[in-house]
Amino acid sequence: MFRLFLSFLCSFAFALEVLVLVGCGASISTTTAGSGGGNSPGSGGGPGPATSPGCGGAGYGYNNGNGEITGVWLQSPSPGQNPGNVQVNATAYGPATVARWTVCLDGQAVYQANSAATSISRAIDIPSGQHLLWASAADAAGDSDRSEIHLIQVGTPAPSSTVLPTPPAGAKVLTEMQNDTANWSICSLCAAGTNTTGNYTMSPNQSQPSMSGSSLEMYADGPSWTNVLFMDTMLGTNSNSNFLWDFWVYHDPAAETQFWSSEFDLWVVLGGKEFMIGSQCDFGDGYWATWDSQGGAWVLNGIPCPHWTAGWHHIQWYVERISPTQYRYDTLVFDGQPYGFNQTWNTNDTTWPDMVGIQYQLDQDPTGTPLHEWVDKVTLTMW
Repeated sequence: MFRLFLSFLCSFAFALEVLVLVGCGASISTTTAGSGGGNSPGSGGGPGPATSPGCGGAGYGYNNGNGEITGVWLQSPSPGQNPGNVQVNATAYGPATVARWTVCLDGQAVYQANSAATSISRAIDIPSGQHLLWASAADAAGDSDRSEIHLIQVGTPAPSSTVLPTPPAGAKVLTEMQNDTANWSICSLCAAGTNTTGNYTMSPNQSQPSMSGSSLEMYADGPSWTNVLFMDTMLGTNSNSNFLWDFWVYHDPAAETQFWSSEFDLWVVLGGKEFMIGSQCDFGDGYWATWDSQGGAWVLNGIPCPHWTAGWHHIQWYVERISPTQYRYDTLVFDGQPYGFNQTWNTNDTTWPDMVGIQYQLDQDPTGTPLHEWVDKVTLTMW
């Protein structure tokens, strides 16, 4: 989500807690990126807390109170593998006149300029390793908006497993979770799209389309850029550290091209720490994205995710809690194709009670086309 093309006011919420992105913008300067340090994925980082005055601050929130800059599109570089010198091309949208541009790398401003141009094109150097890159535009009042965050890999990436683990004999296995209707709930406001809707439904025990004979149908209808979240929440302390989430997804073929993104989140709350291990197939941007819980931001990876072909699609995620304050995306298998992630992120503090849950979210595009999604054979294995 965080629709950044044209007129979308970026915002997002997981479950019942709203999280907003870091903004960036400051005075004129041009700098060269450093080594990235602990702010890079795989070392427990993320974009915040940012140390550069041009790349955000406490709260990880951009200031877009008047909505006058309604989107920033980072056209290049694409997420994923890149050379050490890249051309940053970005465009801002909205009725306000742009007053300031900033390009941020790992929370540091690597380019800043006072400029009224609606687009920028700037070459920057990026050292070896994994880094987070984004662009921001601000108006004269200081209201700003930020692009999606691109994960940039320069040089050979760290080894990452593409093999799903075999759970031990004592693992806890929750099967056919799509039928566990007592724990499911729906929310549009908490999904924090540009618009909200009350026109949504969740229908269990569907025989068509289905693989098991009992799928869960989710439906969302609203104005453009409406999001709806479907949550399966189980209260109670869960001290497991390994999670293998396996399920099948089916989209209404007639509306497939109107899905902006389809989101799949697994979360754990333990001792006042929220491990929001979210992912989405971001069709609008064309890549898989993962969620940085502490930074409150989606990160576009270099793994393509175009609109799906008709039929059922199989998703398997293996993720871990690796410490009391960190979690790691290990391996994604989509329709039998494995991808190694090896990304580590920090948790955020929360007042929520201990719990574990899964959720699916439907995100509409500018057309506001009604969306149908079915899930089946939903299994969560924990150990």
